[in-house]
Amino acid sequence: MGVSRKFMGLRGSRLKAAMLCLVVAPSFLLFGYNNGSTGGILTLDSFVTQFPQINTVSGPVSQRAHIATIEGVVTGVYDLGAVVGSLACIFYSDKIGRLRTIMLGLIMAIVALAIESSAYSLAQFIVGRVLIGIAIGTVSASVPVWQTECSTSAHRGAFVIVEGLAISSGITLSEWIEFGFFFASTTSVNWRVPLVFPVVFALFVLPMLKFMPESPRWLARKGRLDEARQVLAALEDLDEHSDHINKEIAEIQLSLSEVQGSFKELVTNGKERMLNRTLLAMCGQMFQQMCGISALVFYTSTVFTDLGFKGTNARVLSACLTTFQTCSSIIPIFTIDRFGRRKLFIFSAAGMAVCMAVVAGTASSKNSGVAGVAVAFIYLYDFFYPIGFLGLTFLFATEVAPLKQRVRITAIANATQWLCQFVVAQVTPPGTTNLGTKYYIIYAIINAAAVPIVYFFFPETSGRSLEEMDHIFEQSRSFLDVVSISKSLPRIGPHEADVVNHFADKEYPSEEWRRPVQA
Repeated sequence: MGVSRKFMGLRGSRLKAAMLCLVVAPSFLLFGYNNGSTGGILTLDSFVTQFPQINTVSGPVSQRAHIATIEGVVTGVYDLGAVVGSLACIFYSDKIGRLRTIMLGLIMAIVALAIESSAYSLAQFIVGRVLIGIAIGTVSASVPVWQTECSTSAHRGAFVIVEGLAISSGITLSEWIEFGFFFASTTSVNWRVPLVFPVVFALFVLPMLKFMPESPRWLARKGRLDEARQVLAALEDLDEHSDHINKEIAEIQLSLSEVQGSFKELVTNGKERMLNRTLLAMCGQMFQQMCGISALVFYTSTVFTDLGFKGTNARVLSACLTTFQTCSSIIPIFTIDRFGRRKLFIFSAAGMAVCMAVVAGTASSKNSGVAGVAVAFIYLYDFFYPIGFLGLTFLFATEVAPLKQRVRITAIANATQWLCQFVVAQVTPPGTTNLGTKYYIIYAIINAAAVPIVYFFFPETSGRSLEEMDHIFEQSRSFLDVVSISKSLPRIGPHEADVVNHFADKEYPSEEWRRPVQA
């Protein structure tokens, strides 16, 4: 009973809903908001007046390329900070716990937003950008781990959709707030307030963490089995000593006894194909950013300004674009488990390739009708993106990673995503300045390349237990084997999954594990 009161008296589905609404959603709103926070302020007169070093709007034409490079660095250091924050979780999250790691990221976010929004020099603004990057990297790496360790595989899809919706909603919120403050003042208020606004999400989540359950897996790792049992009972709304809870505790203890992975394993392809799995997780997260989404999110107002839409029109189009993406983010709710990961990846990548090719061919036209076509395909691009790449890459990374290396592989994959986001943010200003709309051909080619890569190398993980994925990789002998083996092996139920685990470290005929076990 004491544990129930600790969790605000909530148990079962109500407790899980509280975790989503009070921690996960606002944390990823903070994530999404900061991802899009610079998109609408880079062209504000008050902003470029304060920081003339990154004034690509009215700066000297002869220095425009140099200024664009500096703008890319200032925007991109946020992502480098996120790389650091994400990778750092590997070294201290297991020591201090999941909730304390989230708390650390949120406190850092509050400090960083105060520094960034109060900046009167470019140096201070850059420091704020780095620190908020570290904070968001920490939050984005620790919240999903906490979610996963407090849930069963049946909830993976739903959790991903909540994350994707929250990220997109945060980006949309940043656009509309920046649009509103565009009219509020001609002073620095119209960019300082939008930058500091997401602090409300951090301030909201911090006290909520006190009422949330710690990861039962982390508690068991620390030898606090009674607390782990109490948390599991609250999450499942069962008696602490029920058969189901006893079985889960036993499985956690067994899995913890097997967690002996090392960094060296990640660069070798032994029986468990660690290198193969690490590269797949990294590749998925790479495509999430190298598809070109950040070229639009970070520079939305600039993109529409270049298309001939000035002032208010450009900002309305920017805000509506992210709103449209948020609406499109609902679609995976109905497709993620019905069609599987591979089909969504391929459909999304192919659609984005076509859209980027059309934008590259039409965006440079001075004809308003042709410019309208470019706008339409930019919107269509934001329809395809969330279907396959907004949240699925995070999920896929956890599904292909084995238990003993899941934290390391997902953290490395997450860092890859942030690093690629930095690359896009860095090269987009000089890219569009020097290449014009031809710059978008690069993303058309990358998206087109993603289609065969997914088809030949990415196994289907939908409907598979994590133990099944282990067996699929163990049966493979090359990078190309994984997909064919995943297609040929029948799906197994929970009982047969236990048999697979029983025989995992033994020599057995290829069909023996499928035979029924005699009582």
